[in-house]
Amino acid sequence: MSAILKAEDLNDFISPGVACIKPVESVPAPANGAPEYGEVEIQIDNEGNPLEISKIDGKQQKLSAAQISLADCLACSGCITSAEEVLVAQHSFDQLVNTLDSQKHSKVFAASVCHQARSSLAQAFQTSVENIDCMLVDLFVNQMGFKYVVGTSLGRRLSLVNEFEHVYQRKKDQSSGPILSSVCPGWVLYAEKTHPEVLDRLSTVKSPQQFTGCLLKSLVKDVPRENIYHVSIMPCFDKKLESARPELNEPKVSDVDCVLTPRELVNLVEQNDHYNFNFSSPLLKLSMSELYKKVAPPNWPFLEHSWSNDDGSTSGGWGFNYLLQYQQKLLEEAPDKYRNSSKFNIKRINGKNNDIYELRLEYDTIKVASTAVVNGFRNIQNLVRKLKAPEKAAAKPTGRAVVARRRMRTSRSATPNGSDEAEDVDATKCDYVEIMACPNGCINGGGQISHGKDVSDKEWLDQCVMKYKSIQSLDLNKDVVSNLMNWCNNFYEDSNISSDRLTTTYFKEVEKPQDQASILLGSKW
Repeated sequence: MSAILKAEDLNDFISPGVACIKPVESVPAPANGAPEYGEVEIQIDNEGNPLEISKIDGKQQKLSAAQISLADCLACSGCITSAEEVLVAQHSFDQLVNTLDSQKHSKVFAASVCHQARSSLAQAFQTSVENIDCMLVDLFVNQMGFKYVVGTSLGRRLSLVNEFEHVYQRKKDQSSGPILSSVCPGWVLYAEKTHPEVLDRLSTVKSPQQFTGCLLKSLVKDVPRENIYHVSIMPCFDKKLESARPELNEPKVSDVDCVLTPRELVNLVEQNDHYNFNFSSPLLKLSMSELYKKVAPPNWPFLEHSWSNDDGSTSGGWGFNYLLQYQQKLLEEAPDKYRNSSKFNIKRINGKNNDIYELRLEYDTIKVASTAVVNGFRNIQNLVRKLKAPEKAAAKPTGRAVVARRRMRTSRSATPNGSDEAEDVDATKCDYVEIMACPNGCINGGGQISHGKDVSDKEWLDQCVMKYKSIQSLDLNKDVVSNLMNWCNNFYEDSNISSDRLTTTYFKEVEKPQDQASILLGSKW
C-alpha cells in the first residue's frame, strides 16, 4: 500500500456523481392574489441570492436554494451516494445543536444507542461499556437537555423474533433458496440499484433502529409524534439512509430524525465548549438498572432487555438466533421426535475467508436448519452471482476450481477442528443469510472510531469485539419470546399502531437512468 494512502482513508462508499439531480415533480401554483409571472429568467443579485425576474413587468421574487436530501438519494439511480461526503443537513451534529437551541422548548428530545457504538466509545476511552453508558446519559440528559435515553436491545429483540417468524414461515411453505437479511441499509441499497432480481428474497422485517424509533415515538404519552426528536447513535453512515426511507403509507412520518455515528459524536463534543464526556458524573454512583430506569420513558417495557446483548455475531447475531428459535420451535411442535434438547448442537463451518461462514443446527449429528453469515461486498457479490445463476453454480467444476478446492481442504485440515472445516460453505443452500456490507460486520462500521497510531487494525478491532462481548447477554428463550409477543399485541391495541407499521419495511427497484450522459457522468459500483 502506498505510504500516502492509508487504510483509514478508505471506505466502501462512492462519491456522488456529477449527474446527481433532483427532478421537479410539480410546479407550485401561485398563492391567492399573487401575479402570474409568465416567462421569467433567473439572475443572481449583488449578495449572491437567486432571483426570478418576470420578462413581462420586471417584478422580482426571491428563490430558495435547492437541496438534495437522503430520501432523494434513495430514489435516484445516477450514482451510489456516499453518506460521508454528501452534505446532509438533517443528519449532522451541527443540525442537532441548532435544533436543540431553537426548539428545546417545543420538542421532546430522545436518544437511542446501539451496542456497537457503545463498544467503540468504550474502546476509544479505554473504559467499560457501563461507564460509557453513564457518560452518554450525562451528555444527553444533563448537558444537552434530552428527556429520554434508551438502548436498542428491545427493538433488536423484537426484530429478531419477527425475523425468525418470517423465515420459518417461508421454510414451512417450502420456498426455495435462502431468505436474505435486510438490516444493513448499505446492502439493501446495493440490491435495489444493481440486483433487483434478489429483492423478493429480502426479509421485510425492520431493523432495530426503526423498531426503536417507532416505539419511542409511540410510547411517549401526551406528546405528538412530530414533537418528539429522536437521535439514533449507530456504527454506520448508511443508517442515515435507512432513517430517510419513507413509511409505505406515511411518507412524511419519520421515526428517526437524526443519525450520528460514534465518530461524529466525538466531533460534536470536541467542537462545542458546552459539552464534554464527564467520567466523574454523579450518575456513576447509580446501579445500571437504576440508571436505565431513570432515563427511559415511564412506560418503556422490559428494561432488562433495553441494554442487554444477544449471542452470535457482533452485528446482532441474526443467523445464530434464528437457529436458537428454530430449536425451540422443534421442541415445541415435535416433542416426540426432538425430545432430548441436549442432542442439539450448533456447528460452525468456516468459509474461504473470515467474513463468510455457515452455522448448522444439528440434532444427533443430523442437520435440521442452517444459516450463513456473509460480510463485505466481495462476498456479497459472490453470493448474488450464485443466486442469479444457480444452474451455473451447480455445474461441474473446472480443473482450476478442483485444484483450488483441494488446496482449501488441505489448508483447512491443518486447523484444530479439521473435521468440521473440511466442508464447503454455500450460503445459497441455507435457510437464512445474515448480510452486512462492512467487512467483519457492524462492529467495524464506517462511523466507528479509528484506532491510534500505535495499534494495528486487527488489534483495535479485536479489542472492540471484546468490549462488545462484555455486554451482558440475555437468552432469547421461549418465555422471553412469549412475553415480547404478548406485549406487542397489547401495544398494537393501545397505541393504534398496526403490526405492519411497527414491523414491516419494503423494497423497490430503482430504475436505471435512460440519459446516456447521466450514465457516463454518474458513479458505478
